Amino acid sequence: MNLLIAVLLLVVTDVVTAEVSYLKSTPQSESSLCVVVKDTVLVHTSQILPLNLKGGQIPSANASDQTALVLKNLNYLLKKVDSNLNRLVKLNIYVAREDLVQQVQQRIKEELEVIAQPACTYVVTKLPGPNALVAMDAVAATNSSKQLAKVQIYNDEVSGFSASLLPAGRTAYISGQAVKADTLTEATRKTMEELHQTLKYIGASPSNVIHVKAFMTPMKEANDVELVIDSFFPEERQPPVSLVEWFSSLPIEIEMIVAMPENKATVRPAETVVYQTPTGMKASPVYSRVAIAQVSDRIYVSGILAKENKNNDQQIRSVFNQLRTIVEKAGSDLNHLAKATYYVSDNAVSGPFGKIRTEYYNPKRPPAASKATVKSVGFPNRTLVIDMIAIPSK
Repeated sequence: MNLLIAVLLLVVTDVVTAEVSYLKSTPQSESSLCVVVKDTVLVHTSQILPLNLKGGQIPSANASDQTALVLKNLNYLLKKVDSNLNRLVKLNIYVAREDLVQQVQQRIKEELEVIAQPACTYVVTKLPGPNALVAMDAVAATNSSKQLAKVQIYNDEVSGFSASLLPAGRTAYISGQAVKADTLTEATRKTMEELHQTLKYIGASPSNVIHVKAFMTPMKEANDVELVIDSFFPEERQPPVSLVEWFSSLPIEIEMIVAMPENKATVRPAETVVYQTPTGMKASPVYSRVAIAQVSDRIYVSGILAKENKNNDQQIRSVFNQLRTIVEKAGSDLNHLAKATYYVSDNAVSGPFGKIRTEYYNPKRPPAASKATVKSVGFPNRTLVIDMIAIPSK
């Protein structure tokens, strides 16, 4: 993987398109260091596979061609909800093997126009589909200037893919929750029940859910997991879902993005993000159970890798130092992080990672988070990638 994804260079090019600003490392890179979105309706998609929509099958193609097909399918879905690839702000890219990441990265660069260089995070994981080498889910701005009063869900009958429209306004990020059980389906059901209690605590309901991501094992039971998740929502209100296979003693962990019911405040709140611990849960100094963005603005940061192949402690500090530089450039800081996803490819990272986080995070203001051990973070000799959403500090 090209480390320009992760490294903030001295020469920075900023591109601004109305309410979306792209902070780029170089004009030649296929992704931005981060993307800042202000006061607009955002589309969140389900995991998009390289399906041939006419036949409903995944072709036995190489990773490059499958990437082009995923982007074609993504554009098809986005157009259904008044968006397109030129409005992308974030791509989560799931690749079946580490050796394919460079092919995928190059094809994305070729397919996307220069001005639409979203923040990108790569992770290597088994995919929920035979022959699939690459999949993606996305966040994009809409073309419409109209504001939504409530969440809208679009489920496409042709592709089976779905998208949700997040109204501009307050948004809750719920950390991954997990409940132990003897089977994956039972663990999924119990975890969803617990998440519904969290929704009640924050004053939301299943109809407010924008996106669900599950870290699970084994991926061969993906269909069963999705069926259980879907059963907790009315058929017409089933939100987009993304699945990542992890290595864990727990069968599943599930996180959510939730549109919060609007308050009647007419002025910008003094605190742009607040952190909550639902009743019955224990607070942590390194992650919050729930982080609520009080404003519409978002900063989507590309997956950050260590600059150099060093020991775990040095890689962790490299990643956090880069994160601090990037979010400060975008108008935020480490006190205004909303949602972190940490992918690690070596369990030995977990010990020092927990300790080193305390050096960077305010114990009263850590982001909501999930941490997943996966096959690879997409680049040889790297053991950690951080995917972050921040909120402007003012």
